[in-house]
Amino acid sequence: MDPEKVEYELQHFNFCSEDIIAENQLLVKSLIQQTLVSFTDEFIAKHKVPSETAMEMRSRCYPAANEMFAECGPKLEELSQLYRDTFTIPDNVLLPSDLMQRKGYTAEQVEQLQTTANGLEKQIRQDGVFLSMLEEEIKLHERLDACIEEGVQLMELAERYRQMEIVPAEECAVVQDLAEFMKNVMQM
Repeated sequence: MDPEKVEYELQHFNFCSEDIIAENQLLVKSLIQQTLVSFTDEFIAKHKVPSETAMEMRSRCYPAANEMFAECGPKLEELSQLYRDTFTIPDNVLLPSDLMQRKGYTAEQVEQLQTTANGLEKQIRQDGVFLSMLEEEIKLHERLDACIEEGVQLMELAERYRQMEIVPAEECAVVQDLAEFMKNVMQM
């Protein structure tokens, strides 16, 4: 594998796919050997095999393990290809850190961009507070609209009573003043 590509993977993943493949193959080989040795030892102990025959059986464990490992080769190669496909960065892909290096940003520019981002974040929070205040203001105006509507109805009723001479003119004037005041409040 290309040393530059390995270095690139090490920088991004902190490992490279070839390291995983090598460790995986070593682990499989070791497990096969340990399992075969353990199985042989149990077989020898259970069947009380004589020591010369036991030594011969044990000596055949590692060659047999190597043959078993060789038989696992095609499946291990499929697994290795999966590791390569999963953990290899394609040549045409740039990582975010590469983009900064490619554009040649300086530390001051990065700091300036961070300051700008922080300012925008602060502005968004302030705008959120302002929007919630506006929503409360709208709710207040909706409630005041209902009061003004009732005030207008009250004023119309007072005017009707005044025309019918049920309510004195002075009291009608108070109701009209109240209605005017409510309209002024709504216009603020």
